Order: sequence, then structure tokens, then C-alpha cells
Amino acid sequence: MDFTWLAASGVLVGIIIFALKVSLGCGLASLSRREVLLIAAGYLGISLFMGVAVELLPDDLLTTALDAGVALHLLVAMLLVALGVMTAKNWNSHRHDISRKTFWILSLPCPACLAASFISCSFLAGIVKIEPWKIGVVVGLIFFFSIAAFSGFLGRIKRAPSAMGHAMIFLGLFYLMSMLIIPAYLNSQKISFVPTDLQFMEVAYSYLTILSIVGLGFIARKRGIPI
Repeated sequence: MDFTWLAASGVLVGIIIFALKVSLGCGLASLSRREVLLIAAGYLGISLFMGVAVELLPDDLLTTALDAGVALHLLVAMLLVALGVMTAKNWNSHRHDISRKTFWILSLPCPACLAASFISCSFLAGIVKIEPWKIGVVVGLIFFFSIAAFSGFLGRIKRAPSAMGHAMIFLGLFYLMSMLIIPAYLNSQKISFVPTDLQFMEVAYSYLTILSIVGLGFIARKRGIPI
């Protein structure tokens, strides 16, 4: 049985999930249609660039960039939690809406989205035997139409700004947990491209993640922030 299109479908579903993350910021912050389309067009352009980069950039440079993305991933996760707490607190305590000032951490390209775009283009080009730049166009169009559709739907729900704050906190904690779970899974599978000399860093990230979650919870409780 040929699982090629099944695997391709799984990658495309993953792209749609990342588009939903972007749409949470656009829709819950009540951006205008023009602003949403500009952001969606940005992801279309990034995906096209990633499709071209699959062929042009050397493997060593791409591997280095993906490894550096781990630190950026941690930074994005911490910003999601911190800005999510700020957004929820400002609305719940002061009825002050700052969602248009904090939505960017959800909607603008982050290392996870960039890595997802590149890996999607690379993986799809390998399994369906289509030129990578064409794959980039397909991935970009999926991003574009998914972001436009989800943002329009979420914009009509009319939720309080604190809803976006709670979504940011949830995603931030999910990102932090993924940094613990995914490396452990990859090590258990003994993937050849996972460096074996990063065990100390993985342990350090694990402790830092746990301490960060505990510290944020303590601060939130001391300040009476509903999370």
C-alpha cells in the first residue's frame, strides 16, 4: 500500500494547525480584513522562499539554523506566557484591551512556524517528487487561505480580549512541554541527525522549563491573576 499521499496529508494538516495559531491572534485581536490579508500574504511569501531555499541552501547551514531555533523556540514560549498573562490581567483587572499590542507573538512568524514551513516543503518535495518551489507555493496558499478563513471565523465570535491571553498562555506552556517531550522521543528513536553531545543542554532546558512554569504560576497567584 502506498502511504505517500497519507504522509503528505499529515504534513498539510500540520500546516493548517500552525495557520490556526496565527489566526488566533488575528481573529481574537479583531484585526481588519486588510491586516489579516497582509499577514497571510507574508506567510505565502515565506513559504515560497522556503521552497526555493530547500534547493539552494547547503545542508550544514540548514542544520545549524534548525539547531539555533531551539533557543528561539524557548524565547517565543516565554513571551507567549508573559504576554498572555499581561493581556488577561489587563482585561480582567482593568478592562483595558491590549490585544492589538500583544497579538504579534501569535500571528507573526516564529521559529516554530518557519521550521514547519521549511520541513514541510522539504518533506513534501521528497515524497511527491515535485519541484520544491512549487511545493512552497502550495504550502503558502494553504497558509494564506487557512489564515484568512480562520481569522474571519474567530473575528465573528466576539470573545473578550482575555480569551486571547488564555490562548497565548496555553500555547506557551505547550511549546515549553514540547521542548521536553520531543527531544526525549527523538533520542529514544536514535535518530542519526540528533547530536548526542547535547544531553547537558537538554537537561538544562528541562530544568529551566520546569522552574519557569513554577515561577510564573507563583507570580500569577501572588498577584491574583486568573489563568
